[in-house]
Amino acid sequence: MTGPTLGAALRAAADREADAVAVVDRDCAYSYADLLGLARDLARGLDAGGVRAGRAVAIVLPNGVGFVAAFFAIADLGAIAVPVDPQLQEAELGAVLAAWSVGAVVCAPCDRARCASALARAGLASAPVIGAHGAPRRGASPARPRDVSPSSDVLGLSSSGSTGRPKRVARTHAQLLHEVERLSAALDLSPRDRVIGAAPFSHVNGLVRSMLTSALAGATLLTIPEFDRHVLGRLVERHAATVFIGVPVMFAALADTRWPAPVCFASLRRCLSASAPLPARVAARFRERYGVGIGQVYGTTETGTVTVSLDPRDAATPDSVGRPLPGVAVEVFGEDGHPCPAGTTGRIGVRSPSAIDRYAGDEDRAAFAHGYFFPGDLGWKDEQGRLYLAGRTSLFINRGGHKVNPLEVEELLEQHPKVLEAAVVGVESPQGDQRVKAVLVCAEPCAVGEIIEFCRGRIAPFKIPSIVEFRRELPRSSAGKLLRPGL
Repeated sequence: MTGPTLGAALRAAADREADAVAVVDRDCAYSYADLLGLARDLARGLDAGGVRAGRAVAIVLPNGVGFVAAFFAIADLGAIAVPVDPQLQEAELGAVLAAWSVGAVVCAPCDRARCASALARAGLASAPVIGAHGAPRRGASPARPRDVSPSSDVLGLSSSGSTGRPKRVARTHAQLLHEVERLSAALDLSPRDRVIGAAPFSHVNGLVRSMLTSALAGATLLTIPEFDRHVLGRLVERHAATVFIGVPVMFAALADTRWPAPVCFASLRRCLSASAPLPARVAARFRERYGVGIGQVYGTTETGTVTVSLDPRDAATPDSVGRPLPGVAVEVFGEDGHPCPAGTTGRIGVRSPSAIDRYAGDEDRAAFAHGYFFPGDLGWKDEQGRLYLAGRTSLFINRGGHKVNPLEVEELLEQHPKVLEAAVVGVESPQGDQRVKAVLVCAEPCAVGEIIEFCRGRIAPFKIPSIVEFRRELPRSSAGKLLRPGL
């Protein structure tokens, strides 16, 4: 797993494990040779469609072998893979495609018309839409030999950043390989492992920590197109899954599931929660039911994985997200810009070879200072160097690992004919994530159902408010600034 690029690293894994199962997708098993064949077929299609090195290519697919093949096909062409949540509505999808000025879209054959319409909306009608399908072909030759630099961008994602607008994050082959190699070493991953791929590959948690770590270790990836606790339970038992990296709401759902027959999770040697703080009660309930502990992972789109809690000695501190990975520095800074003593809360700063040093559009340079990236998280460290999270300074809402921009939802709500003003905030849920709450000022009486129905089909389901409150006015400061804590 030491190749200079992601494509080379996958080929090295496949050389060692050609006939081993790389991906299980809807009960179909694909070997590493199959995966390479699928990737090469798709690379030929992208090459024929005019995709050149450095151009962005959107992947609008659920978790599955098609997504994995598409990612590595794009990487081998020296292009930039831009994973897009397939739940996005057409207008949302068009905005992402426009932001990255994509040169092509890879999607399911049944989704081609929607993606073509989104491209037209983005002013990119000439970009081809390529369906991810077809049988794998062993020994298929690459589209065209390309010399890909480890320092070239390969992954494009939108980050919540620390302000109200998403930023474009472009990470390189070298940055991702550094993260994957160190995370795999921390997890002690090997070809004997079977990794659950339940977290969406359109987000960095599922894409890097599940998909890439599994593929480059020569392990088996057990994919779930959309999280379903019963499907996950059957996968664990049927394939004796060994590693599961999810988000708190997944563990909370599993901890409270009533199974029609007893299930056994004893094969799981590593369970890790990421994307939001894991409530101690959820971890305790999960351990009580299945006899398996849950560690925590902390990281951001910009930095990759920062800390991991795996040490058995950390069992007494379940609220900690662990210690930094080798080569990663984490510091907590006070308002004076100096490091805080142990036990004192401040702004978290991260320095890592896996991290970016600027946004793709060079936006928000203030997030980078003195060699550190400041993700907008607050936290503190104990005397042993373990990190604890203490909140966020950003506006973004974390709903089950999906990041929701409240400004985007507010803009939509204010298009409703009865709504004069809208404010959207996150409300903590018992599962450890947040619910989307909308506070509205209306010109005339309005029902909650009207608001929910207005949102359907216009924004992704996870962005639709689950709490709607009506007020006469929104709380504002004397300067007219919205006071979100008062919501």
